Amino acid sequence: MNNKPSITFVCCVESGSLEIQTIRMIESLRRWGGKFANAPIYAVTPRFTPPISKTTRLAFEKFQVEYLSFQSQSEYSWNKFLNKPSALAAVEKHATTECISWLDSDLLIVDEPYELNLNETESFIACTSDKHLATTGAEDPNEPYWKEVCQYVGIEIEDLPWTETKITEERIRLYWNSGIFAYRRSTNFAEQYLNTFLQLCDSYIASHKTGFYFNDQVALALAAAKTKIPLGSLSYSHNYNVNVNTTKESYNLQEMKAAKIIHYHGAMTDLLYWDTFIEILSTTHQYVADWLIELGPIQKNQTSYSSRLVRKFVEYNRSRKQKAYSKSLREV
Repeated sequence: MNNKPSITFVCCVESGSLEIQTIRMIESLRRWGGKFANAPIYAVTPRFTPPISKTTRLAFEKFQVEYLSFQSQSEYSWNKFLNKPSALAAVEKHATTECISWLDSDLLIVDEPYELNLNETESFIACTSDKHLATTGAEDPNEPYWKEVCQYVGIEIEDLPWTETKITEERIRLYWNSGIFAYRRSTNFAEQYLNTFLQLCDSYIASHKTGFYFNDQVALALAAAKTKIPLGSLSYSHNYNVNVNTTKESYNLQEMKAAKIIHYHGAMTDLLYWDTFIEILSTTHQYVADWLIELGPIQKNQTSYSSRLVRKFVEYNRSRKQKAYSKSLREV
């Protein structure tokens, strides 16, 4: 394993609570990322939104984060899931490292995520946390959906390799949680990922289970299958899930102790769950819990009144476009 991983990290940021999540994620990487702590980081705003705050800009300066902002020309820019491939495609034009890694803003890096240093047999790596929208094969109710989207993007469903979920050890066709992944920049994967996502939007094919939500995760698997790049698998320790349904009795102590990256979902923004989250975290990563206690929970209205007004107007327009699009979907 190389001593200095050649990798660039990419995340999205928009005005509002996402700013605070993004800053905390970045600071956790700088604090506890080990050999990855000083890697280049790009924070991207790929569509129209109220300006990010001065506080956020100062934090980006402090943590040496490059900030990119542009307005997507896509008719689907209302779709928040488009932000991910759009941001990656933009950063590929600037990055110079061997690899690029995506990080969701609701992640905490609590120890060195060494598996992101791809070995010589890997060109892409992600974590198959659970089954979710995936299919286990011909008898699975999700199989017809995957057959149709595969056909639409120009592959056969058998082109999707088999893999195994980390939590339940189920055998499924290729599907990942897209909260964190890494790939070799030389593959130009971001362009394929973006094009595949847009193809899914154009198809108007929706899952009977989740609609068009999580198309970023579906597109991730389809793009990997289309490019036929060598795949690796992140351990659950690199995408350990905690959410508001995780109780003090239900989480796995040994698994959480081994965690390098914690995907906390709404655990820091739900004021009712905050104390439980901190108590759970204290049992395995006291140093992270102590840091978060000083910061406190993330509250949704920690931006200026004018920014909240603009954001409300923007969200209203996006909602209208989303509803119009949803009416034309065909569920499978």
